[in-house]
Amino acid sequence: MLVFKTVKQPALAKINLYLHILGRRADGFHELETLMALISVHDTLEIDLIAAAAGIEFTCSDPALSDARDNLATKAARLFLDEFKISTGVRIHLDKKIPVGAGLGGGSSDAATVLCAMNMLTKTHAPVARLAELAARLGSDVAFFLHPPSAICRGRGEIIEPVTLRDDLQGVLVHPGFGVSTPWAYKIYAQNPAPGVTGRAFADFTLRNDLEPPAFSKYPWLPAVKAWFQRQPEVIDALMSGSGSSVFALTRTADERGRLVVRFRAEFGKTLFAEMFSVAQRIG
Repeated sequence: MLVFKTVKQPALAKINLYLHILGRRADGFHELETLMALISVHDTLEIDLIAAAAGIEFTCSDPALSDARDNLATKAARLFLDEFKISTGVRIHLDKKIPVGAGLGGGSSDAATVLCAMNMLTKTHAPVARLAELAARLGSDVAFFLHPPSAICRGRGEIIEPVTLRDDLQGVLVHPGFGVSTPWAYKIYAQNPAPGVTGRAFADFTLRNDLEPPAFSKYPWLPAVKAWFQRQPEVIDALMSGSGSSVFALTRTADERGRLVVRFRAEFGKTLFAEMFSVAQRIG
């Protein structure tokens, strides 16, 4: 029995606190080990069930993302309905705040949020493990967003080990307005498989991203902004997230991140994406 109501949920972004590439797999992909953590920067999704004849309706605050056929959120809804043989229409509105092509997992988080919302709206009560199976079909890191807020992910990102971070982490996240192609970054890495620069050690991890060298070689803004962050007195250290093109700086206190974001906007302009964030300690 379908219950027609609206679910409004945040879809949190993630950052990679470290990303190690361990080698090439037989299937052509790279073997990874990465520590991912959810942060307070997020999209917002409104999802409700409508008449089956309406199909899947999708709108987005960003007109560039309004094509429902090429959106992970609508693909997640369709997969859920097909898998559980449910006949209903779905209306999805995405308020997009996470930059696209930024190494923050925005599309994957949107997809995971839709799977959870569909599970709730249709009263399917599928366990997380079942939703994770569907998530793996949508993308390598989609399943991470179904789990607690931080995890070590291995394989292509689909093998997930939840962890608890002992450090209270916050900082500033910036995005230059352009993206970095993930396949391109791995292709360039494969041509010269050198590790990224090792950064600051924390209680549970040491900052490092093996995709920084290829991204930095093509996009000089990225190493320049990372170096600028590292010169600021509030900053513990900085790192690119995922394959880029976002860069985050970690600060000791919330007050310090406030001063840092003001100085960044004064230095680089107010039109660039620059947001304060906290690493999520729990979900819900």
